[in-house]
Amino acid sequence: MAAEPTASPRGRIERARQQEARKLARRSFMRVSAFAGVMIFTGSLVAGFLGFFNLRGPKGFGGTVNVATARIPKKGEEPVRISEGKFWLVNLDGSQGDVLGVGGVGGLLALYWKCPHLGCSVPWNPAFNGATVNFPGIIGWFRCPCHGSTYSRAGIRVFGPAPRPMDTMALTVNADGSVMVNTGKVTSGNADNPLRAVTYNG
Repeated sequence: MAAEPTASPRGRIERARQQEARKLARRSFMRVSAFAGVMIFTGSLVAGFLGFFNLRGPKGFGGTVNVATARIPKKGEEPVRISEGKFWLVNLDGSQGDVLGVGGVGGLLALYWKCPHLGCSVPWNPAFNGATVNFPGIIGWFRCPCHGSTYSRAGIRVFGPAPRPMDTMALTVNADGSVMVNTGKVTSGNADNPLRAVTYNG
């Protein structure tokens, strides 16, 4: 049986070069992978830190929602549903919605649309007659479709199993007439809801 030919010096050098190139490629891959891992870990830490301290300025529900002037209802008009913030924007005309007589003088109110009973979304029913809930002459109420809890324009509960009035969100009027609602700052509803309304002259 004939012996295999001995590899030429040039062939041995080429093989050595190829082996070294493979080793370098593996080392480079490992370095890039390690660097990428460190960067991802650092990025997640920074994002968590910013989220914890609310420094990223979240928009939409849980953050701030800016409502343009054109979307703000006039005094006494039907409430406007602001879907991105999960609230109703109400512009009370004087004591409108102050069914308990706490002394509301009107203004803007952001009502969280979640029913305090079991969390159903509460729609505005413009045709509902208050006579049904012992408030004759008042047409238009917030009424929960799940268990019938009924609320005035100011979110005051007048009927149903809900334990309190509708919750409110912090509201600020901007210089240009638009409104900023902080949906991350929710205050439990109470009889003083009408007093929380913010004066609006837009």
